[in-house]
Amino acid sequence: MKKQLRADILKTARDIAREESWAAVSIRKIADVIEYSPPMLYEYFDNKDKILETIRNDGFAALHEELQKLKTLYRSPEKLLTEFAQIQWRFAIEQTEVFQVMFNIDGANCLSKQVYQAEFAKLNTHPVWEALAQIRPRSADAVSKTFYEWWCLTYGFLLISIVTQPRPQLPNLEPIFMESVRRFVRGLS
Repeated sequence: MKKQLRADILKTARDIAREESWAAVSIRKIADVIEYSPPMLYEYFDNKDKILETIRNDGFAALHEELQKLKTLYRSPEKLLTEFAQIQWRFAIEQTEVFQVMFNIDGANCLSKQVYQAEFAKLNTHPVWEALAQIRPRSADAVSKTFYEWWCLTYGFLLISIVTQPRPQLPNLEPIFMESVRRFVRGLS
């Protein structure tokens, strides 16, 4: 029961954000939708920021899990990187409200930055980092620098696209995104 209510709170927050915006999400509104009292929700989350932090952490964990699965499908690190980018694109487009929280966009302001630090702390075990290390095995510092460039390219492109383009136009940008990734990957050799 407790686990289900916690999951319902998170799902409802995402649903409200998808339909209205993150600015419309509040403990009271979530409580109204799931027909619980606000004090009941406070037993699970101290405030909206804690809900957002959980959604952000879950988003990065889900994306990381998808990237890990791909590692078993392809041997070529170049192919892996382009497939990783495709997963990032799909995630950002299909779960835009989660992506907004992951990167503090469109009113989804989450104060915690711990998840970014955690993503960079697992550098040499991150699937993208590992693929880059196969292409550029010189040193961990060089691979880490290239990993940071990857983040800037992929997430920067996605952020700018989501913030500046109307949602119906986003599919038109996918070929540009993927071509940018392919150029980046070709430049690694």
